[in-house]
This record gives sequence, structure tokens and C-alpha cells, in this order.
Amino acid sequence: MSSQENVREVTKRKQLENLVRALGGTRLPLHEPCTPGTRIDILQEIENEVNKGDGHNVIWIGGFPGVGKSALAASVTDRLQRQSRHVIWFRFDCTQSTTITTEALWRIVACDFARWYPFLRQQLAQGNRELSSPSIDRLFETLIEKPLSTLYDIPHEKLPVIVIDALDECGGLRHDKSGIDDYEGLLRTLKRWPDCLKKFKLIITSRPEDRIP
Repeated sequence: MSSQENVREVTKRKQLENLVRALGGTRLPLHEPCTPGTRIDILQEIENEVNKGDGHNVIWIGGFPGVGKSALAASVTDRLQRQSRHVIWFRFDCTQSTTITTEALWRIVACDFARWYPFLRQQLAQGNRELSSPSIDRLFETLIEKPLSTLYDIPHEKLPVIVIDALDECGGLRHDKSGIDDYEGLLRTLKRWPDCLKKFKLIITSRPEDRIP
């Protein structure tokens, strides 16, 4: 590698480091996946839906506590990654509602896209002024809607899949205004997904709360 190429590589790494630092965001590990050899049919059904170019772009796995939704989320993530598919995963936890927030979710998603698609970094870097915006709707537009709209020339089977586990735990127990606002903000941004991000597959697990379906 020439000295000029070295300089370019160092510049690119520095740009990514600065962007990652600016985006921030905290992510929890996923739960343990399903026991090997179990739930094969439903995992295959989810995978088939993900691979459909003209299928639904939001896949909801709903169910009551203890039925194994989080294990399915972990298994789907693992299966897709084994097929060399990029997967962005995020898990909400009602006990950590002050850090595991809607804002953290969209910052993590934007951060992973920036790692995989260098040409998005400049766009995201230009939106730095919006990173301190108190509006989750504005943040979603700046970090997700606008940058991802430039990826529409990439075949759907090569685009990353986003997995959100335990959506119903966003906002904690929602006994205070900040928790309620976070949950409502998440639902508002997700309602925009089917129309504005049609090529991007989004997998969600949650309890069957009235507002979610």
C-alpha cells in the first residue's frame, strides 16, 4: 500500500471513529437462542419472509411472556449472520429504560450502517447538528430515513436486516412521562417504516399490547 493510500485509510478510520463517538448509543446482548433442532418451522417461515423481495417489510413476532420470543430473535439473527447477511440487533429492557431508549436504538442502527457503507458516513456526519435534537422524530429522519433512502440501488437480499427484541419494554414500566414519551416516540417512528423504508426488513418481537399490532 502506498503512502497516499495509507493516508486515505487513516482518514477513513478517523472519520468513522469520530462519527461513532458522536452517535453514541448503548446496546444489550441478545438472549440465548432456541435449543438446536427446535422451532425449525417458524424460523424457516421468518427467514422466507425476510428473503421475499415483495413481501412484508415489517415482521412481528407477538406472544405472551415466556413463549420464547427473545430466543427466536436471537436464533433469526444467528441464522442470517451465518448466511453472511448483515443484521442490526437491539433489545429493550424495562429495567434499563434510562439508557436503552428509542434514541439509543436509532443511533445504534445508524452506527452499524456507517460501518458497512462508507459513503453514508458523510451524510451522517453532515447531520451532526441534529444529534442533540430532543425530537425523536427529527433524529429518526436524520439518521435513518434520509441516509437509508440512498441505498435503494442495492438488491434487497444484500441489505441489512434490523431485529428489535422486546419492543413492549421500551420506556420501562411507563409510570412517568419520560417513559411514556419514549414508548410513544418509538411507535411513531415505526409507523413510518412500511412506507418510507420499503426495502428494509424489520423484525420485531413483543407482547401483544393493544398499540403495537
